[in-house]
Amino acid sequence: MVRKLREAAVGGVYQTKQGDLSGRTQAEVWFECALGACEDAGITLGDIDGLIMDGPEGVGIRSLLPAAALGYDLLGKPFRFHASSSIGASAAAAGINLAVYAVSTGLADAVLIDNAVAGRPEGLASANRDEAVAAMAKMSGPYEYVYGTTRVSDYAVLARRHMFEYGTTSEQLAEVAVAQRHGATMHALSFNGHRGEITIDDVVNSRMIADPLHMLDCCAINQGGGAIVVTTADTVRANKRHRAIGLLGYGEGHSHIDVNAAPSLAFFEAARLAAETAFTFAGVSPDEIDVAGIGDHFTINVLFGLEAAGFCKPGEGGQFVENGALKVGGRLPTNTAGGFLSFSHAGACGAFTLIELVEQLRGTAGERQVNDAKLGYLSGSGGAMQNNFSAILGEV
Repeated sequence: MVRKLREAAVGGVYQTKQGDLSGRTQAEVWFECALGACEDAGITLGDIDGLIMDGPEGVGIRSLLPAAALGYDLLGKPFRFHASSSIGASAAAAGINLAVYAVSTGLADAVLIDNAVAGRPEGLASANRDEAVAAMAKMSGPYEYVYGTTRVSDYAVLARRHMFEYGTTSEQLAEVAVAQRHGATMHALSFNGHRGEITIDDVVNSRMIADPLHMLDCCAINQGGGAIVVTTADTVRANKRHRAIGLLGYGEGHSHIDVNAAPSLAFFEAARLAAETAFTFAGVSPDEIDVAGIGDHFTINVLFGLEAAGFCKPGEGGQFVENGALKVGGRLPTNTAGGFLSFSHAGACGAFTLIELVEQLRGTAGERQVNDAKLGYLSGSGGAMQNNFSAILGEV
């Protein structure tokens, strides 16, 4: 017998303060986020019967093992669903599609997406700088990192090509960092908000990391956690805690492995495909979007995301972001909590972008609130634009 599909929605969200959590265990932070998201949803940990997690730090089902030693009890009943995405640091955010699939088909009733980085993990989030740099170098393509490339240099090549083809300037890239730091100053949990506002001059005069990307064009590596619970829209409405924010459209696009294999270094067809698919399924256009969350490991990412989604034409991203267009109150408020650049770049950090959009669409973003936000656009990439996803969010 074919089961009738159910409507799914985000029931709860939770985030820790972002920064240095080396004094805590990863499992401890993971479960704090799980408990917090469940409380926000008005359910208990025992109600969770689906789990989604994937990301650079490898947090996931294995977290249950050390957590058991801490006395946590999540296994009131067995999980009925477990899945993971493969879109790099955007994996947790892209997991919204898998969670909605599980709930809508009845494979699970309440699905947890959880991202946590704490303690002293190895690899990219290592407390040892040399180890972190070595791990980051190997994040480049398998046929390129042997020549000394890093993820920063990958995106520096892309930024330089965008500048060459379209005349984009360092000052235009700086607009992204300035707008996102502005948002972070209004979020008490952000990693960089306490450092205060920055200017375009601050960005372009900061230390060069990989030409043309300056230090303030690049995200930092920090720690933190966040979680999202997806359940039935009927449950969210019945609990009367929040608006039922659901997934209206979703799409993915996957292309090259190494950057040198990309058909273009200045526009990514796979990212355009992901966005076009999401908008088509949602039945809306870019002009109808009120607030956006675009993965921003580097400032150039946001320009790629804006152009791929059709908010502006290819090559016009630099002009689009000028004059504070991405700030709250601007033409298209984007990454209003600060994004990876200023809110947090911890593990599968796309989770934080998703949470911010949910809060904006709920109307609970406080000082950062975008007026009358009804539709949100979410996107992210893995690697150097190899893997891409896009989603349209709104009340269901």
